[in-house]
Amino acid sequence: MATQRKAPWPLPDVANVDKPFWDAVQDEKFLLQKCRECGRLQYLPRPVCVDCFSMDLDWQESEGTGKIYSFTHVFAPVRPGPRKQVSETGVPIILAAIDLDEGVRAMSEIVDCKPEEIRTGHRVRVCFCKAPGVDFKLPKFRLVK
Repeated sequence: MATQRKAPWPLPDVANVDKPFWDAVQDEKFLLQKCRECGRLQYLPRPVCVDCFSMDLDWQESEGTGKIYSFTHVFAPVRPGPRKQVSETGVPIILAAIDLDEGVRAMSEIVDCKPEEIRTGHRVRVCFCKAPGVDFKLPKFRLVK
C-alpha cells in the first residue's frame, strides 16, 4: 500500500482493521462493514460495531450510490497537493457528506463537475480515482446525470 511519505496527496494509513476496505477499493469495489451481531452497517471501518460494540464484523459490498446530504467548497486545503491543485485550477475541492442508499453516511470528494452544479439531494455514484503520483486509488463520487 501507498504511504503518506511517497505521495504529494493525502493517503490513508492502512491498518489491519481497514485493509480489506482499501484492498477492495484498489479492485474498484466499495465495501461497508456489517456487524454479525446486530446487522448494522458502518463506514469508515472500525474495530467494533458503533451500535452494539461487537467485534464480530464482516464486509458487504455497497452499490456506491446515494445522495448529497451536505457539502462545502474547500478553497484553502491544508495539504500541499490539494492546495497546489486548487491554486493551479482555481476550482475548489468539493467535500460532501453523502447518505448512501444502504443507510450509512460517508464523507468524500465530489469530482468531475463544476462547483455551481452541486446541490443537496443530488444523486451520486462512487468512482475510483488514482491518487496523483502513486499507484493507489481513492473512492470519490460523481453526480448521477
